[in-house]
Amino acid sequence: MSEVTFGIIGCGAMPTGVHVPNLAAIPNARVAAYCDLDESKARQLMEKHGGDYVTTAMERVLADKAIDAVTIAVGPKAHPALVQAAAKAGKHVFVEKPLAASLADALATVQAVEQAGIKFQHGTCNRLAPMVKVAKRMLPKPHYSYCHAASTVTHMPVHNLDLAINLFHESPVVRVYGSGGQRWHLAADRELPADSYAAVLTFADGSTHSYLQTGNIANAELTKYHFELFGDDCAVYLARRYKECQFTRGGKLERTWKFEGGDQDRGPFGYMGHYEELVDLVESILTDRPTAMSVRQAAYVCAVENAILQSVASGQAVDFAQFLQANNASFLLEGVYA
Repeated sequence: MSEVTFGIIGCGAMPTGVHVPNLAAIPNARVAAYCDLDESKARQLMEKHGGDYVTTAMERVLADKAIDAVTIAVGPKAHPALVQAAAKAGKHVFVEKPLAASLADALATVQAVEQAGIKFQHGTCNRLAPMVKVAKRMLPKPHYSYCHAASTVTHMPVHNLDLAINLFHESPVVRVYGSGGQRWHLAADRELPADSYAAVLTFADGSTHSYLQTGNIANAELTKYHFELFGDDCAVYLARRYKECQFTRGGKLERTWKFEGGDQDRGPFGYMGHYEELVDLVESILTDRPTAMSVRQAAYVCAVENAILQSVASGQAVDFAQFLQANNASFLLEGVYA
């Protein structure tokens, strides 16, 4: 195989503005099919970027032997069923975050992906963002980390928790404590026990992550989210929606890296890793290597988020090992930590 042929399932804002243009910029990727319940959206995309056909039936895309992989961006509730169907059809998968709302759905999706042996990529694009890579290089093993997100619980924690538990802290979560509750009454979070919280994650190596999730933006410099790492004598600050990385040692700012583009710069020279995540999937398919963001890691994020919400609702800290065992999810960490 020298080229990966994609089908697009869901032709909304992210595929239209980000994923399809990025696939068009990857030399060994091609989009052949566009699927959406609103056929006009699919047709507009094909007219702009080229392809073979549009359809309102996902089954047609999954049955098409010419399609190697699919992108799925249709809303969080539908992600598990569509990923499982794509895996059963033998299609490699890119799915937007989150993988699932419930841990049970996430675990069922892990099982489907691994049984099918397909390549899977999860839309936690910030893991591959340029400034995040710099932060990891400058402070690979922080003692403490902190982040603040001003958005909905439904869409935002997956990004920051992924960075905390799958990148910055190289040890399993052992304890989760969350406190908070309904304050902003955000529509996207109505079915959750909380739409805001302050949470503390404790890792097996003694390191700690603190996470504040709020429903509004109180600081213009914060924009949507920021992240800070602390070491023995240094700190790394990811500011302005990860467009800026500052390295401080001994209380003095030693160096700053900045991305000068706008919020919509999410292509080959963007700041959020959207292009890189699709390149990674294409290369993993062509070379038969693991992807950067695995399905188990995606489910691990879901597990931690569910543990935070359980702690918020109960007022009690959660022993995370026991939480995983009770949910038949301990296998998520197998082979990850020595």
